[in-house]
Amino acid sequence: MTSAIAVEDRCLDAFNNLKRSRHVTTVLYRLNDSLDTLTVDFEGNLTHDELLKFLPPAPRFVAYELCFADRDGSRKEVIVLISWSPRGSSAEQGTAQAACYAALRNQLDGIDLSIEAASQSDLEYNHLAQAARM
Repeated sequence: MTSAIAVEDRCLDAFNNLKRSRHVTTVLYRLNDSLDTLTVDFEGNLTHDELLKFLPPAPRFVAYELCFADRDGSRKEVIVLISWSPRGSSAEQGTAQAACYAALRNQLDGIDLSIEAASQSDLEYNHLAQAARM
């Protein structure tokens, strides 16, 4: 693994599409097998429940538009960047994931909330909505 991880232009394009389009609420990113390049793994429209079912047992990054009701009852939308590192990932994957997460957060303009998750309980809807309200 090299010390610098490349981010394909398509990753930034997919994120910008998420910000602009009502038809895209979710972008999954993954590191390639060499752990030196970040690529788009999925781009589409998933509900929160579908997202949880769609997450693989391997590390991913997820840009997700979370919709929820604010304390005053108004509808809010925030973009959440999730670092998904399920238990059982290798140490090398974990190191690459951590390095890439910081770089990705800096490149994606418009992230409202960043979450690191190792289990699906870390991504429960109410947990994310509560964190977004703060």
